[in-house]
Amino acid sequence: MAGAYRLIIRNYLLQSFGLDTLADDLDIFESGVGNSLFAIQLMTFLEKNAHIKITSEDLDLGNFKSVNAICDFIDRKKRAQVIA
Repeated sequence: MAGAYRLIIRNYLLQSFGLDTLADDLDIFESGVGNSLFAIQLMTFLEKNAHIKITSEDLDLGNFKSVNAICDFIDRKKRAQVIA
């Protein structure tokens, strides 16, 4: 499901960081590319573009550390919306 968002997320990260390439499994926080302030911007972007609601229970940098992690997070949120 979030595979449809993969390109959008990658492009957003590339543009935000001014990079030409970005591996889908690169930890943007461990690598120093992103910081906690960017994480807030990213969450706002995801809520708007993936049409999900990020709650206080979701506030774990592990959910947002890479393109792969973000896609997995979106998948979980979308599945939870369908169930609810």
